[in-house]
Amino acid sequence: MCDVGFVSLSNGKKMPLLGLGTFARSDSWNDSDEKQLDQALRAAFDIGYRYIDTAEVYKNEHIIGAIIEEYIKNGKFKREDIFITTKLPVYGMNEPERFIKNSLKKLNLDYIDLYLIHAPIPFENSGNDSSKKDETGNSIPTLIPFYETWKVLENFYLDGKLKGIGISNFNEKQIQELYNQARIKPQNLQVCQSKKKSKVLKF
Repeated sequence: MCDVGFVSLSNGKKMPLLGLGTFARSDSWNDSDEKQLDQALRAAFDIGYRYIDTAEVYKNEHIIGAIIEEYIKNGKFKREDIFITTKLPVYGMNEPERFIKNSLKKLNLDYIDLYLIHAPIPFENSGNDSSKKDETGNSIPTLIPFYETWKVLENFYLDGKLKGIGISNFNEKQIQELYNQARIKPQNLQVCQSKKKSKVLKF
C-alpha cells in the first residue's frame, strides 16, 4: 500500500488520511460478525492500513485490541505506527472516566490517539452500557451539559492518556458552545460526508 499521507490536528499530531471504519449494529452483533471483522482487520493491516476508527457503541474494541496486541508482539508494527480513534457513547456522558478507562483496557493500549464525544445528546445508561428506554421504547435523555463531559476528556488529554480529543455529530451552535467553555479546544470534528453538513464544514 502506498503512503496515503497525513493531516495535522490542531495540536500537531498527525492523523492518516485513510483509515478503516469498523461501524456495526451492536444490537445485531454475533460471532459471524466478529470473524468477519477479524479477517478485515488483518487484511487491512497486512496491506498497510494504520488507522482504525471504532467506538464503544460498536462493541468491537476488544477484537481490535487483541489483533493490535498480536501484531505488535510479532513485530509487524510498533504502537507509534498506528492511529486509533474511539468514541464516548451517548449513554456514557455521565461517567466518561469509566468509559475511557474501559476503552484503553479493551484496546490493550496505554493511550488512545483520538477520543471523540460520539454525539452531543446524553442518554441515561441502562446499567448494561446501552441507552435506557422508557415504556414506549424511546431512549431516556439526561441533562448533563456536554461541556461538563468535555472537562474529563481534557484531564485525560493533559495526563497523556488521550493524545487528541474531539467531537462527532455536533452542529455549529453546539461547537460554538463548547468552544466558549473549553480550556482545550476540540482538535477534530468527525461528520458524515453528506450535503446536509455543509453549514458545519463552513463553520
